[in-house]
Amino acid sequence: MDLLPVIKEYGPWAVFIGAFLEGELVLITAAILASQGMLSIEYVWVGAFLGAWTGHLFWFLTGRVFGTRYLLTRLKRYATQIGEVNRMILKRPKTAIFALQYLYGMRVMGAAGLGTTDLSFRKFAFYEAVNCMIWALVVLSAGWFLGQTFVYIFKGWLRWVWLGFSLLIFLLFFHHLKTIIHSKMNIRHNRS
Repeated sequence: MDLLPVIKEYGPWAVFIGAFLEGELVLITAAILASQGMLSIEYVWVGAFLGAWTGHLFWFLTGRVFGTRYLLTRLKRYATQIGEVNRMILKRPKTAIFALQYLYGMRVMGAAGLGTTDLSFRKFAFYEAVNCMIWALVVLSAGWFLGQTFVYIFKGWLRWVWLGFSLLIFLLFFHHLKTIIHSKMNIRHNRS
């Protein structure tokens, strides 16, 4: 599925859903479109912030409701380690929430994991709101500047250098893939 037409068509709603589901790629794509005047940067930021925040609240509550019932009952042998992690999180909840926000691929699992701790929902919701505002601003800014840079680069002669370099990488990848496939086939052939 191509994200670009979906984001162009639905704008902040697409960003909201993408951020809800762990969507740096959706936010960066929307930021690039905003840098070209195709989307409102303010609406993209609000969509990203609210999507990420409601997603984290959802996963936190999922961890709170189901994590202790299903996950922690199956990990009884790790009770001491889980208790230690719980104490560390309660000692520095802001640090835990902030760190998990910026570890790629850990936002959803981190929020669900935080839901299994004794951290209060109110504290989590407040710290996560501030954190999601900052996250949306950081990723949106990166995407905005990336969009501006690409437009600048691809307007000139560097476009041809970039395309040539991309073609070279593409060819090297398939040459390497071909070598791996032939070596696997030779190994299987030699075994029989």
